[in-house]
Amino acid sequence: MQTNYVSVSRSIPRSYAQSWRSCRFSLLIAVLTLAIIGPQFAPAATDWPTFGFDVQRTGENPFESTITPSTVGGLHQLWNFDLGAVTIMQPVLATGVVVNGAKFDLVYMGAEHGDLYAIDVVSGVQVWHRNLGSQKTECADIPDEIFGVTGSPALDTANNRMFVAGGDGKLYALDLSTGATLPGWPVVITAHPDLEHVWSAITINNGIAYAATASYCDIRPYHGKVVAIDIATHQQVGSFFPAGKQIDGGGIWSSGGVSVDPATGNVFTATGNAFTDPESYRYSENVVELSSNLKVLGFNYPGLTGLDVDFGSTPVLYQPPGCPPMLAAKNKSGVLVTYERGQVSDGPTQRLQIADINDWEFNGDVAWSEKTHLLYISNSSDSSSSKTKHGLVALSVNANCRLGLAWQTPVGPNPGLVSSPTVAGGVVYYADGQGGEVLAFDAADGTPLWSSGTIEGGLFATPIVVNGRLYVGAWNGNLYAFGL
Repeated sequence: MQTNYVSVSRSIPRSYAQSWRSCRFSLLIAVLTLAIIGPQFAPAATDWPTFGFDVQRTGENPFESTITPSTVGGLHQLWNFDLGAVTIMQPVLATGVVVNGAKFDLVYMGAEHGDLYAIDVVSGVQVWHRNLGSQKTECADIPDEIFGVTGSPALDTANNRMFVAGGDGKLYALDLSTGATLPGWPVVITAHPDLEHVWSAITINNGIAYAATASYCDIRPYHGKVVAIDIATHQQVGSFFPAGKQIDGGGIWSSGGVSVDPATGNVFTATGNAFTDPESYRYSENVVELSSNLKVLGFNYPGLTGLDVDFGSTPVLYQPPGCPPMLAAKNKSGVLVTYERGQVSDGPTQRLQIADINDWEFNGDVAWSEKTHLLYISNSSDSSSSKTKHGLVALSVNANCRLGLAWQTPVGPNPGLVSSPTVAGGVVYYADGQGGEVLAFDAADGTPLWSSGTIEGGLFATPIVVNGRLYVGAWNGNLYAFGL
């Protein structure tokens, strides 16, 4: 540095040398300042710890700044990883996981032969693998009728562990770095894994892990339920049977399982039909608010048309400016219902026929953006009311806290099973099922921005977008990573 400085100062007039010395000193101070405090201003790496990003199941990553409406068109495939079987799981991701003394960002993904993988996000190479059991069934919802690890894990990165349901009907706590089972685990969720299956994500909040069960293709006998397990003691501290313990049915079919209000600790679920008359017996085909130990606080059957009209979605918790805390859930009959939290028993505040009443598809969860204040629905069919179309639908909130159509972009198969939406960086994404594409739209106005191109076998799993990458599982048994 000194040599370069002298050389430069000799080549310019003396009157400028003092100015250069002053400038050089200021530049040196600036460089040293950046070296010391610069990392504090760098974008922080973000975890995707649970289905829908948070326990409210909003589906929004509010920290994404790399993939935006202006850059999303540059996404291209980076790698794909063979999972060995089909998957409908939304992956989860942890940053800075220490493995053999080195730090890795790992994406965790399961598949229907019971396998769970930890994969390095940079190379797409396996770091560890576990098999958590599977069941051979007579249910053709999965091509070879084998069910394994279906629901997304929940990550507790502060304690370097995850909670995940195996195909053996047990809840595991695993070390994020190695996949080793932690002491005291697994804990039994269902004693009948040949009849009852965990379709849903695990939810953790305030030291409790929640898991929910349904069946295989409604094959009886089975009893849908939600269980609460104290993480510290490994003991069940609550249970909720929508149809009771004697009546079949009442399954929890949604990918998101239950949602939790962080302010109150209350738990929310939406349930399937019971095998009795009426099918809405007890708390079946209901939206239900529960205490943290699963005591019923409020419930409502919104009056549904048809038979076997399960709720295929988790209540998504949201609160528009100037409105009370709300929730929204979509039914298999294509109806979207909204409620005020704490007032569920008063009935829906609104009811909208979003898809065809005879659609029968499990449409997945809706998504809510705190940035746009829009509710997003990846819609599986044209509405019976002709107001909303298949594709992506965005609803805005008016002064009376009621939803109305903001915009819609018809696209994809009609009808067709689609994934839940994901919002990140001002872009909303969803997988369009048999069309085999991940589609991206401007979250503000619905302008189409990007497509993954067709992936063989179809895409039914909800993608995640985090730290400048998109990850999505495919029906062909692969996990795909896209980046800029």
